[in-house]
Amino acid sequence: MTFLPGSPGLRRHAVPLVTALTALSVAALPAVGATAAASGASGPAPFRAEQPTRIAAAPVPGVPGGLPADIEDLAGYVAANSCDPHAKPGATALGDLLRSTYQGSSYGIDRTCGTDPLPTSEHYDGRALDWFRDVRVARERADAEAVLSWLFARDAAGNRYANARRLGVMYVIWNNRIWGSYRAAEGWRSYMGCSGRTSRAYDTTCHRDHIHISLSWEGAMGRTSFWSGDVAPRDYGPCRERGLNWAAPYVSARSTACPGYPRVTAPASASALTRTLTTYSGMVLGRGDTGPVVAAVQRAVGAGVDGIFGALTSAAVGSWQGSHSVPVTGVVDAPTWRALLRAAPVPVPGKSATSPGRHPELTRYRGITLRMGAHRPAVAALQRRLGVTADGRFGPVTRAAVKRFQRRHHLPVTGVVGRRTWRALGA
Repeated sequence: MTFLPGSPGLRRHAVPLVTALTALSVAALPAVGATAAASGASGPAPFRAEQPTRIAAAPVPGVPGGLPADIEDLAGYVAANSCDPHAKPGATALGDLLRSTYQGSSYGIDRTCGTDPLPTSEHYDGRALDWFRDVRVARERADAEAVLSWLFARDAAGNRYANARRLGVMYVIWNNRIWGSYRAAEGWRSYMGCSGRTSRAYDTTCHRDHIHISLSWEGAMGRTSFWSGDVAPRDYGPCRERGLNWAAPYVSARSTACPGYPRVTAPASASALTRTLTTYSGMVLGRGDTGPVVAAVQRAVGAGVDGIFGALTSAAVGSWQGSHSVPVTGVVDAPTWRALLRAAPVPVPGKSATSPGRHPELTRYRGITLRMGAHRPAVAALQRRLGVTADGRFGPVTRAAVKRFQRRHHLPVTGVVGRRTWRALGA
């Protein structure tokens, strides 16, 4: 049995998890298609592919021995609210278990913060897993169905959704549908109208080329009984402070729900920079962080704007802190955010303010289509908006950034910037 105690001191990196589970037998449960029926599961019906193909049964992951008789309740919904996109130990352990069971598969966890106005994805917390299986590939589809049946099956004691509960699974999205532990009685539900979006361009948005698994905080931190051998109490994770929109990264377990502070909005007359700073206020930024929020802070403190928080940005932040009576840390923390909002630029009387999420510097380019190989001022403007190096050349790094943006904004993931993508970018 592998044990992982809690990690109260964890902040911006995951604690390594010993993954002895990789040596467990993969024959612990019946094959896909028979798993739920044989075990008497009364959860969501066994997942059925849209175009079933008869192939050899897929394996299922191993289950540790010596599990306690008690079991976690179905995970409650605890929304993402922080920016700490570093893989948490329970998420990594689950990804490693899936990868070892299904040779050739892979997974991803972390995601750059600041591409959405709200922390809507648990990827930003490091507690969401994308396991890459493609519904259009028969072998991979069978693997995915085997895992879903394994998650939702009853165990020998008759517990419904046994492995999902012991892992702290909060919700799953796969092939046009979503299942939530907090709405388990409803089974699989339609996701984002994806049943009518059959084009391959929507395969990522509609989760046809990967399974998304979001974990509770206790599951993400590896404290649930699957990993620790002890039933984990509910963990509500970090809470944002009053007057700020994002919470600081996770430090320790919290047994009570966060206060329901209202979200902070900038005045109608605020500048675009002030709106951006207000939207992402509270997000702790330090060396190694990247993205559009870093670029906004660089503008506010007078650093070079490249969207990369390096030594020069840290020095500029420290200098700004010193001149604004803020403890000099070189890190954008809660006191720094409050000072940034107090010092936000005052708009010039008579000039109209920019509406939320708008970037007027992009508007002139909205009729231009950009793709690999482009080299023009519009590319540099695009790169600045995406928080990548603005060299004016549309290469692989820029295309990857465009695809990430399109995926997160539910656009066709083409890597090409046309009118729809320009509009989503704020043009």
